[in-house]
Amino acid sequence: MNVWLAEVRARTYKVGGGTWTTAEIRLHPNQPGRLEVFDEEHLQKMGDGHWYPGGEPAVAELWAQQLLAYPRTVDNIPAWMWDIFRAEGVTPPIYNPQFNSVDWKNRRRPVTDRGTDFSVEPTIIDPSKEPGKFARFSKKLLRR
Repeated sequence: MNVWLAEVRARTYKVGGGTWTTAEIRLHPNQPGRLEVFDEEHLQKMGDGHWYPGGEPAVAELWAQQLLAYPRTVDNIPAWMWDIFRAEGVTPPIYNPQFNSVDWKNRRRPVTDRGTDFSVEPTIIDPSKEPGKFARFSKKLLRR
C-alpha cells in the first residue's frame, strides 16, 4: 500500500503546485473502495482532547522534507503550512520557475514532472548571479 501511495503521490504532482498532503482510503468488503486526497492535514483529537497516537500535526521539518521532494512556488504553499514554518523558524524549500528547480539552504536541484530529481547532486546557489525577483527572495532562503 505504501509503495502504491508513493506512486500515486508522484503521479499527481504538479510542477510548482505540489501534490496532496493527506489521503483517506476507504476499503469495504462488498463495495468499491474510495481514495480521497486533500491539500491539508485532516486530524482529529480523541474525546479527551489529546491527539490519537501518531495523529498529531506534522512538524516544520517534515513539511520541509515534503516540499523538497514535491516543491511548490511561494504562492502555492498553503497559509496553514506557512504558519507552521514561521512558528518553528524554518525556511521551506521553494520551487524556482526560472531554473525549474527547488532551492533550499543555498542549494538547488532540478525538478521533473514527478518531483525533485534526487539523482542529480545539488548545486551551490550564488546569490550575486540570481536573476529577477527571485533574487530578493533567494537572499532570504540563503540565510538558513
